[in-house]
Amino acid sequence: MTDLFREVEEDLRREQFSKLWEKYGLYVIGLAVAIVLVVAAIVGWRAWTHSRAVEASARYEALVAEMAEAAPADSAAAFAAFADETSGGYRVLARLAEADRSLAAGDRDAALAAYGAAANDSAAPEIVRGMATVKAGLLLVDTLSHDDMRARVAPINRETSPWRSNALELLALAAIREGKWAEADANAKLIIADQATAPGLRDRAHVIQALAAPHLPREAAIVPDAAPAEEPADAQEEPASPPAEAE
Repeated sequence: MTDLFREVEEDLRREQFSKLWEKYGLYVIGLAVAIVLVVAAIVGWRAWTHSRAVEASARYEALVAEMAEAAPADSAAAFAAFADETSGGYRVLARLAEADRSLAAGDRDAALAAYGAAANDSAAPEIVRGMATVKAGLLLVDTLSHDDMRARVAPINRETSPWRSNALELLALAAIREGKWAEADANAKLIIADQATAPGLRDRAHVIQALAAPHLPREAAIVPDAAPAEEPADAQEEPASPPAEAE
């Protein structure tokens, strides 16, 4: 009797499964195919990306070797062309190389444009974008207003940025140009207080403080209240003369 009940139960299960399969079987097959296609696409994308990175690396190294002895202007043009036709990290490296070669060729505007492209490239690591921002700021520090410099270095003027001390130095230099000595001194103090500041940058901050010091208002000297003068130790009091004896 037990076997009979078991067989009936199994038949019911098979019948129920058949009905479910007839109703949802196509969806199950479609889902399985979709999963296989997605996995294949991810694997293929990673393989393609890796091959592109390997190819870009080889081309970049070859370009660096080829441009080692080239004229700065020709070298800048070659790196600019490479950056236009590639992507990712090597595009940013090419932009930085283009900027350096443009400076060597005396083309300041082209260098600024290349640094700006690197600083605004979302595909670049934050530390590389920050470096490009600092290099562009150094080119502009003699001409850019303090407010414009503040806006330009805003992305790196954060406590979490490894370039914050450099941003503060640029702000201090721009402040000095406009006679904002208190602002320059305040930025120099922040640079010095940062334990992560490089020694050379800290030394320059001390120089900024020294330049600003003569232009800062002197604080009123705080004179402590005069302590009451101590009375000198009196000599031993002379004993009182004994009263004259009655005659």
